[in-house]
Amino acid sequence: MPTPESEMFLAQKPKVPPTFDGVDYDDTKAFKQAQDAIIREQWVGAMMLRLVGEELGKCYKKEGVNHLENCGHLREFFYCTPSSSSRFLGAAPRDDNQQRKPAATPRRARLTPHNMICRTCLRRASAFPRLQAPRATAALVVRPFSISAPSRNAAAAPDDSTKTKATDVPPNLSSLKNDAPAPAPAPISSCPAGTVLNGLNYFKGRTDPVALRDEEYPEWLWTVLESKKVTVEAADDLAAEMFSKSKKQRKAAAKRQKAIEAKLVASGDVEALAPKVPLPQQSINLPGEKGGDVEHNLHAATKRDELRKAMRTERKAKIKESNYLKS
Repeated sequence: MPTPESEMFLAQKPKVPPTFDGVDYDDTKAFKQAQDAIIREQWVGAMMLRLVGEELGKCYKKEGVNHLENCGHLREFFYCTPSSSSRFLGAAPRDDNQQRKPAATPRRARLTPHNMICRTCLRRASAFPRLQAPRATAALVVRPFSISAPSRNAAAAPDDSTKTKATDVPPNLSSLKNDAPAPAPAPISSCPAGTVLNGLNYFKGRTDPVALRDEEYPEWLWTVLESKKVTVEAADDLAAEMFSKSKKQRKAAAKRQKAIEAKLVASGDVEALAPKVPLPQQSINLPGEKGGDVEHNLHAATKRDELRKAMRTERKAKIKESNYLKS
């Protein structure tokens, strides 16, 4: 890559001054030449600052802290020269005998020789907090002891007999059970408090709702969407699903029926596998008499309720079967 000091770069130096002063903006060629000259001079300034910074970094890595004495000429160029805009845009060099005006002095030129430190040093120095000035407490410790007489207003030292030893004081023991903090309950909601629920507002002209804390919601809200699984174990209930229109539901019903039969065989109750007469088709009189006691009447009401459910299940099975055959 060419550097600002290479011969190839110096041979291509433009003959047009790097400024727009006196340039006719309608003249496209002159305007383009001035623009290229300005861009070139800005690149030269940036490259020179980069090269000087690299030299300062190399000097620091090689010499350590002593590089402040070895790279003085680089620091003078890096800090005490005018800015790149005035140095490279055709500004006249300043005469040493000419009196410097305070208003026209750039900020970098006002730096004195005693505070000329490269950016690498400042960055590394700020990274070490141990290089800071010691505190006032440290100065008090280092101060030599005074040999003057004690003050008269000082309180008398307590007697050794009144002093209590550290071992005589009972230790303050704490149990781990009492000191252990209570575990925080796990959050139930997936949205933390304060989250804006976008898209849930259905009122016109209002903002979206904001999520509240879990304690502010009612208890029944967390169990609204829970599906209650109804366990079907009776053969009468399985018969209603055996003729279901859904193939998946029919397979599940057949699978449960086989599981029930396997449990009965494993238990040794072979009579339970015998075909049962459905309850609506049985010719057994229902219990219940006039003038009976309360327990007898409750038993009769239970049997009637079972018969009503069995008849309803049979009707549903017939309706499903007929619908399946019609489809």
